[in-house]
Amino acid sequence: MRILLVHIALALYAVTGHAQEMMERPPVFVVTEPAVKKSVSPTVLYSGTLISRDDAYLAGEVPGHLTWVADVGSRFQKGETVAKMDDVFISQQLIEEQSIIQSEKAKYEYHTRQVERFSKLLTDNNIAMSQVDAARRDQSVARSNILSAEARLAQAEEHLRRTRIIAPFDGIVSERRLQAGEWADKGEAIVRLVSSENLEIQTHIPSSTLPFVTVGTPLTYNHGKFNGTGRVRTLVPIGGDLSRLYELRVSISDASLSAGTLLRVAIPTAHPREVVLVSRDALVLRREGVYVFRVNDQSVAERVAVQTGIADSDSIEVIGGIRESDRVITRGGENLQPGMVVKVRPLLADP
Repeated sequence: MRILLVHIALALYAVTGHAQEMMERPPVFVVTEPAVKKSVSPTVLYSGTLISRDDAYLAGEVPGHLTWVADVGSRFQKGETVAKMDDVFISQQLIEEQSIIQSEKAKYEYHTRQVERFSKLLTDNNIAMSQVDAARRDQSVARSNILSAEARLAQAEEHLRRTRIIAPFDGIVSERRLQAGEWADKGEAIVRLVSSENLEIQTHIPSSTLPFVTVGTPLTYNHGKFNGTGRVRTLVPIGGDLSRLYELRVSISDASLSAGTLLRVAIPTAHPREVVLVSRDALVLRREGVYVFRVNDQSVAERVAVQTGIADSDSIEVIGGIRESDRVITRGGENLQPGMVVKVRPLLADP
C-alpha cells in the first residue's frame, strides 16, 4: 500500500512539474479566431461552368458576300458593326427606286392639273364626262405608283441596313465562323459574340437535391483557392434523358472571373441545422485523431479532441468540447503543447 502511494505521489509531482515548466516558458505567439454557431447544410460539390447570359451567334438576314468580319477578341458596344456584306447591288436599287418615285410624282402632278382643267371645261359643257373620268383614273394610278415605289424604296433601305451585322449587346467576338470574301446565306452564323458581364454558373444536379434548392437559395462555389457565394437564379425542372440531371443557374457578381471558367458548386443534400464551426486552419491532424487548441481565460493552450462534420467554405463543423465563442488557434500552433502559455496577436502583426 505504501509503495502505491509513493508511485501516485511521484506521478502527481511529475505532472505538476511539467505544468510548472510549461508556465515558465516564454509565451508562444498565436492567432485565434472565435468558434461560431451557424445554421448550415451538408453539401456535395458539383462541377460547373461560368457562362454568359448574353452569348449569341450573329447571322446575316440577307444573303451576300462578306466584305469585312471582325477579328476574334475584338470588343464591341451595342449597336456597332461586327461584319459587313457587299451592298453594291442594293445601293443601285435604292437609286433606281428614288428615280421611279420622282418620275411618278411628276406624272401625278401632271394628271392633277389635267383633272382641274377638265373640271372647269366640264362646267361649261366643253368636254365630255368620260374625259374627266379618264383624267381622274390616271391621277389615281399615279398616286398608287408613288406608294408602291416608296414601299420598294423602304424595303431596299432595310436590305441595305441588314448588310451590316450589328452587335445586339456589349461583348467580345469569341469565334469567327466565316471569313471576308465568303458567301453568307440568309440565317447562316457569321460570328459569335459573348458578353464579359452578366455571368452566371451553369451546373447540373441530381433529383435527390431538388427539395433543398429553390430560386434565391445562396450557394457557395470555389475556384482553386478562391471562394464565393451566389444565388440560384433559376432551376430547369426537366431532367436530361440520359443523365437524369437538372440544370441549375447561379448568379454571381465576381468581376475577376471570366466566361468559360470551371468551378465547383456546393449543393445542399439535407435541410440546415445548427452547428459549431471553426476555421479549417484550426484543425491539428495526428495519427491518433483530430485536435483543436483552445485558449482559456489564463491564456493557456488546451488541446481538445474533436470530430469533423459539415464543411462550410473555409470553415468546418467540430463535434466535441468546443463551444460557441471559444478562441481557437489558427496560426502558431504547429509545435504547441497543451499547457503552454500563449500570446494572441493580430494576423498581420509581427511577433
